[in-house]
Amino acid sequence: MRRFAFLVHPRSSAREDMGKVFFPFYFVPEKILQKFIPFLNPIVGGKVVFPKNKEIKGWIIWVPLLGKQIFAFPKEFVLRKIIKAIEVAKKLGAKWVGLGEFISCITRGGKDLIGRVDGVFIDNGKFLTATSIVKAIKKISEIKKIDLLKEKIAIVGAGGSIGKGVALYFAEKNYPLILIDKSRKIKAMEEIFSRFKNVILKSEISQIKPAKIVIVATSSTENLIKAEDLGRETIVYDITQPRNTSPEILKKRKDITIVDGGIFDTPLIDYGVNIGLKKHQAYACLAETIILTLEGRERHFLQEATPENIKKGLELLEKYKDYFKLNIFQSFGKPLNENLKPIKYGFKH
Repeated sequence: MRRFAFLVHPRSSAREDMGKVFFPFYFVPEKILQKFIPFLNPIVGGKVVFPKNKEIKGWIIWVPLLGKQIFAFPKEFVLRKIIKAIEVAKKLGAKWVGLGEFISCITRGGKDLIGRVDGVFIDNGKFLTATSIVKAIKKISEIKKIDLLKEKIAIVGAGGSIGKGVALYFAEKNYPLILIDKSRKIKAMEEIFSRFKNVILKSEISQIKPAKIVIVATSSTENLIKAEDLGRETIVYDITQPRNTSPEILKKRKDITIVDGGIFDTPLIDYGVNIGLKKHQAYACLAETIILTLEGRERHFLQEATPENIKKGLELLEKYKDYFKLNIFQSFGKPLNENLKPIKYGFKH
């Protein structure tokens, strides 16, 4: 039997997220719980089962650190917590271990774990997350009748391991792009993207305004995107966790559509714990670890997203389409209709 584990952490609320794992946490005040959880050991939150495939199973393991704590605490302390979680995974028999959310970021896509853990294959979840963006933007453009060769796409976080891969994939197709990141990352990107005529590099988020589609792919824990940054009838595809967008944008701007990014419907998989999505849903990084386990790929997957591995990701999604169906029809967990508009419930009078 092939066994895997996937590491996650509470996002922005220790009480809400840890309460999904251990119900009494719901009754502990947030400030107290935030001070307490760093002293906890990793928690096995749920068993992942495949009712129609008895040859694979896995576990969701919680690293008890909030997203902001992962970046605020000494890195060596955080690494030890992550390594301890991997040791728990090994005791469960896991051979593949996926790094969710900021666990991948703080370990430099898993590279800092090499030489410190053995007996498992580490997956950073990058290439399938990038693949999900490419697939989603194609579907969104078809639904909204957007000509991707004419309308601009902005990528916030374009210098990151996911954003850069998506940017290169789109640039090679000659899509007009506005790439946004911190000044130092933009400088590093200048040589890479200098050969593309339709690419603009900027360091201010306000520069996304001309874009018809905005992809948000940063490692920030803040709400970076504001209503005033967006042009009319913009579609925002946000893969970040915690979110870089807020429902407040939709309250101020009825013309804006925000789509929850990187989410797959997985009807043939049960996760055994609330991972912050609807039942039978998973983020792309978790889907990647499952696919690599199904494939039996016995090596580390620590590379950044590239146009080449995005193309391979599209092939794998086609191969495992019964397991993973991309969902672009929800916004902050609420359903969108086939035109990406909010579904309004109520009775007709």
